[in-house]
Amino acid sequence: MLSSQAALAHARWLVPSHTNLSGQEAHAIALDLSISNDIFHADKSYGNSTDKGPGGRSKPQLIATAPDGSRSDAIAYVDLLRKSAAGVTLSQSGTYRIGLEQPATLFTFFKDAKGERGRVFGGKDSQEIPSGATALSTTRMQARVETFVSRNQTTDIKPTGQGLELGGGTHPNDLFTGETIRWQLLQDGKPVAEGTEVTLMRAGTRYRNERGDIQLKADAQGFIQVSLEHAGMYLLEAGVNRESDTQGIDTERASLFLTFEVVPA
Repeated sequence: MLSSQAALAHARWLVPSHTNLSGQEAHAIALDLSISNDIFHADKSYGNSTDKGPGGRSKPQLIATAPDGSRSDAIAYVDLLRKSAAGVTLSQSGTYRIGLEQPATLFTFFKDAKGERGRVFGGKDSQEIPSGATALSTTRMQARVETFVSRNQTTDIKPTGQGLELGGGTHPNDLFTGETIRWQLLQDGKPVAEGTEVTLMRAGTRYRNERGDIQLKADAQGFIQVSLEHAGMYLLEAGVNRESDTQGIDTERASLFLTFEVVPA
C-alpha cells in the first residue's frame, strides 16, 4: 500500500553558487546547506561535518559523484550558525550529483501515560520510550537532499536505485522558462505510484504575499510535467510513505529535496 504526503515540516536544501560552468580549468563552486521554511533563506544549520549529531549519530556526509561515476570522499562543511557551507571543485567535464547522504533513521511515535504524543529516535526497544507508553509506531525515514552541477556539458544522470530520486526526463541543468520539464520519479529504482504528490517552490518566498507552491501529481509511469514562467532557483519536494515488510518497522518514508535552476529562454 502506497500513500503520498506533503514533505517534512521543514524543507532541507543545499544551494550551489553555480549550476552550469565552462572553461578549460577546473572550477570550484560554493554550497549553502540549511533547513528552513523560507526557500532559500537559511534558518537551521547542519553544523560542522566533523561533529556528532543528536544521540551520537553521525552527521550527513556531503558527497559529489563525478560524471564518470566516481564518488568523492566526504566533503567537509562548516557551521555558520544559521547554515552550513562547503566548497566543491569540479575537475571533470559533465554533470556532477552533489548531495547529503545519511543512513536511514528510525523514529518511534507513541502516546505517554497522559495520552500525550511523543517521539524518540530508535525502534520500539528504545530506552527513551517512557514506561506505560501505548500506540507505538516505528517509521524508517530516508531523505535525499541534492542538486546537480554541470561543467562544459551535460551528461546522463544514472539513478542509484536507492530511495526517492529523479529517473529519466529533462536534464536538470538544461531548464528554460516556458519550456516543458518532464521528470520521472523513482523509488528504489521503480516508478513511484500514480498520484504521488510533488511540490515545486521558487526561491524568495519571504518576498511574496503568496508562497506560490506548484502542486503536481505523477502519472502512471511516475512522470511529472510542468512549464515554469519565472526564472530562478527552485526546490522540488516530495515524500512517499508505504507499509514496511521489515519486522519491527511499521512505515517506510522516503523524501526528496532537489534544488534546480531555471534560466530565461
